Amino acid sequence: MLTSDVQTASDLMSIALYAEREAIRRYTRLTEAMRSYGNQEAASLFERMVEEEQAHKRLIEEWAKLEGIQLRTDIGPVKWEDPQVPTDYDSDAVDPAHSTPYRALAFAVHNEERAFHFYAQVAATAKDETVREYAETLAREELGHAALLRAMRRRAWRAEEKTGHEEPDINPAIIHTQADLLAVAGSAERCLADNLDALADKYPELEGVSRTVKARLKDIEARRSSVGKPGEDAVRAIESIENYKRNRAGKDNTPDDLLQRLRSDTDRCFAFYDTVVTQTKDEGVMLLAQELSQSVLERIDLLRDLPSRS
Repeated sequence: MLTSDVQTASDLMSIALYAEREAIRRYTRLTEAMRSYGNQEAASLFERMVEEEQAHKRLIEEWAKLEGIQLRTDIGPVKWEDPQVPTDYDSDAVDPAHSTPYRALAFAVHNEERAFHFYAQVAATAKDETVREYAETLAREELGHAALLRAMRRRAWRAEEKTGHEEPDINPAIIHTQADLLAVAGSAERCLADNLDALADKYPELEGVSRTVKARLKDIEARRSSVGKPGEDAVRAIESIENYKRNRAGKDNTPDDLLQRLRSDTDRCFAFYDTVVTQTKDEGVMLLAQELSQSVLERIDLLRDLPSRS
């Protein structure tokens, strides 16, 4: 995003408006590109994103008018970055808008995450209370977009790689108590830990991620002893995760396959925790899910920049 020093609500809202304009332009191009590629599902998603960004643009303009905020004209342009996603099937692609659905979605996810981190950083450092509140609201919007796009990216990767593996069934709606969430989280985190161990030799830089996952597992197990047993739905979800692990273990995976799987599993964990945050009516569950989603988001950042090594 931008590295400008955001001091006022005018600074922040002006940057947000330029960012929305760029997002509309990019998602419009991606909609057209996916249609020409023949992927209507991805085209429909990007079309939906265009509509959402247009609504956000109008909201920012109305918001600024209501609050008497003067929008600046000397901010911008807000540029999107290409994450240079490594793929065997698309190694010659340069412009993500004319690439495969997976690469286009990876491009969009990368930039939604950049936007989230920008607003989150502004919220964390702002001295002005109004700027902090506005930045927190904008950060939540970007986080929701990134979660939706990551889910689509996982589906696109599976389709393009023809992996054919089935994801575990961990519907966030089954989480009713902290016991449910801790039980499912423990199983999911063990799945990630196993994958990290399998990649240890090829990717020594993953050692730090592995340590944090194992520390999280230890913390989850300690908490489980004080919250009781999970419900039947959570137990079935855990069985689904274990079946997924067994099916995956039986495949002859290259290091690149394992890394892509790790990214996919990590994305899915974040989407799961983040949806629990928005759906649960239990404050304890919400706070725990927020804690888990934040820890996974940090891993997503670390995994995103790892190179291919097969």
